[in-house]
Amino acid sequence: MIYKDDQFPHTITFVQQISVSDGAGGWETGWKIYDTSEALVTPISSREFGQSSQTRNPIEYEVYYPYRDDIKPEMRVIYDGETLAIKTRPMDQGGAHEVMMIECTYGDANG
Repeated sequence: MIYKDDQFPHTITFVQQISVSDGAGGWETGWKIYDTSEALVTPISSREFGQSSQTRNPIEYEVYYPYRDDIKPEMRVIYDGETLAIKTRPMDQGGAHEVMMIECTYGDANG
């Protein structure tokens, strides 16, 4: 039997972009916490990284979390104090509405 703590041993925070007043009549981009989740964050293998970095959309991490349909690619993931940019649409692993996966890259770029 797999226990949830074994399947999802990490905690992540999803953040979403917002506009905040700059105090001078304009707006700046900011981020606010959307939700937290248990997760499994794994770096991709060096072979996968080599293949990925040859594309226009390289990835460095795969993030697995319990099924939900409210996470969007324009959001970011905060894990272990670092910002991960989501590079793919969330994917339902196996189609059973149990586990989702997103591919991410280190940093705040989402090009």
